[in-house]
Amino acid sequence: MILTILTAFLIFISCSDTSKKSYAFGNLPTNLETEHITDTYAIWKNKYVTAEGCPEGAKRVLFDDMSHTVSEGIGYGLLISAMMKDEETFNALYKYYNAHLDSNGLMNWKIDASGKMAGENAATDADVDVAYALLLAHKLIGDEYYLAEAKKIITLIKKHMVEAETYVLKAGDAWGGSLTTNPSYFAPAYFKVFAKVMNDDSWNKVSDKCYEILFKSWNSETGLVPDWCKADGTTPADNVSWAKYGGKTYFYDAARTPWRISKDYLWFGDKRAETYCKAINRFVKKTGISNITDGYNLDGTTFRTEKTSAFVGCFAVATMTSNDQEFINTAYAENITTFNDSYFNDILRLLTLQMQHGMFVKYE
Repeated sequence: MILTILTAFLIFISCSDTSKKSYAFGNLPTNLETEHITDTYAIWKNKYVTAEGCPEGAKRVLFDDMSHTVSEGIGYGLLISAMMKDEETFNALYKYYNAHLDSNGLMNWKIDASGKMAGENAATDADVDVAYALLLAHKLIGDEYYLAEAKKIITLIKKHMVEAETYVLKAGDAWGGSLTTNPSYFAPAYFKVFAKVMNDDSWNKVSDKCYEILFKSWNSETGLVPDWCKADGTTPADNVSWAKYGGKTYFYDAARTPWRISKDYLWFGDKRAETYCKAINRFVKKTGISNITDGYNLDGTTFRTEKTSAFVGCFAVATMTSNDQEFINTAYAENITTFNDSYFNDILRLLTLQMQHGMFVKYE
């Protein structure tokens, strides 16, 4: 009896230690409530994942209008379902991705409710997320097919979405580069993983270029970056006259940047990621996580009044790079209680909660 109790206790300690070491660097919240992940996933999946308008056996993620689907949502959905080890949903979403490829073998960015192309060519952030999701699926679900598919997509991303010779991450497979790039697409932690998976050091150069542009475009006091910029960090970027506020502000594109950059500290301890996150955390502490709004000038002055999960959640994950446990816990609690009931906010809330729970692990 005593041996049984001791064994159970040791298993409990072992599991607890493992959860605390989900990331090599940084700190998880200590007020985690696991049921929030399972409940949030079930609600999200029920509302946004559908087989309507899909080939047989495929599923898609509904966009803001609850009709179209964008490749970004498929990428996010694949990341989410891989972390949940939901093989059926993962495979169905990936089947949809493959049903809507452009001539370069990457997904057209927007598809209508009937399955017809509504926006041609691929968006870089989506395919980068799809490639990493396939690696996660290989790690967490275990099929070798996922690794082969990830390598295929990584090869296509390098060929069509990285500007030749400069290593600038393009906006898509048909446009962008040194005159138009998007800091919220920068995923230096992914690119370091791609370098190892592909045995290709050029991906480390892409990672380095992301930081070079990031620190040219940011406000060093707030850490805030614009939605769109040129490789020299200036705005406006070319061909983004359609972007809200000319792409010059910290709006719904840029809001994702802390979520992407913080991974590079949590996984690799990259000092550049730490520098960026320290500035972001100074801004969030000064503002107060409960006072975050959904739009800022780079100097930190707000021009919006709504509080949304996209902003709260992405700022919240950056707090995990700090040693201030109260700050980390408060940000987690704020992410839990912020609801907006829309595609972009709901999906980023789930992704950032998964990250706060230690689920967004490094592929190795």
